[in-house]
Amino acid sequence: MNVSEALEARRSVRYFGDREVPEETLRSIVKDAQWAPSWANAQPWKVYIATGRKAEEIRQNHYNFARRGMRGSSDLETGHRSDWGQKAYQNMGLWGDDLSNYLGYEAGSQFSSSQAELFDAPAIVYLTMHRNSPLFGIFDMGAFSQSLMLAAKERGVDSMEAYEFVKFPDAIRKLMGIPEDEAIVMGIGLGYADGRKINGFRSSREPLEDVLTIRSE
Repeated sequence: MNVSEALEARRSVRYFGDREVPEETLRSIVKDAQWAPSWANAQPWKVYIATGRKAEEIRQNHYNFARRGMRGSSDLETGHRSDWGQKAYQNMGLWGDDLSNYLGYEAGSQFSSSQAELFDAPAIVYLTMHRNSPLFGIFDMGAFSQSLMLAAKERGVDSMEAYEFVKFPDAIRKLMGIPEDEAIVMGIGLGYADGRKINGFRSSREPLEDVLTIRSE
C-alpha cells in the first residue's frame, strides 16, 4: 500500500472488534511515525499506549463518567463549532447531516454509544507534549498523528482519532502515569474494525477548487 492509497483507505472507525493489536506491531507503527517533521527537529511528542486490562480499565472508567453525565475538560481548549470560522462550521454541519442520513433512526444512539464506550478500542494511544510548548507545536503533533495513522493503515490496523479519548485528562494521567507537566494533546484508538454499519460511513471532502489556490505571478 503506497501513501496515496493509505490516505484514501484510512477512515475513522467507530467500533473496533475484540482482536488485539500485537505489541510488536504497535512498536513498529510508532517507530515509523517518528519520521514526522517538526520545528527544528524538536520532536515534542511522547507516546503512551494502553492495551489489555489497562485499556479495559480506561474504557470502563470513561463509560462510568459518560453514564453519569460528567462534562469533560481536555488539556487543550476546543471551543464551540462556531469558533472555527464559517467554512469549518459548515463542513461540520454537512458531516453531521451525512452521518444522520446514512445511519437513519439509529444515528443518535449509535454515535453516542460508540463514544461512551471509547469505540471498544483494544489499543488507546495518548500523545503528549510539554505544557509550555509554543502553539506552533500543534503542527508537529498533527504531523505525528497523521504519520502514526498512516503507518497503522499500511499494516492493516484501523484508527480513530477523537476528542473523546482525552475528555477526562486527570483520570487518564492517573491511570497511565503521565506527568503533570505534559499536556495530553490527542488520543487515537487502534484496532480492527468490526462489521457494524457505522463503520461503513465515509465523510466527504470539499472540491479541490474550493481549497487550493496556485499563483505563478
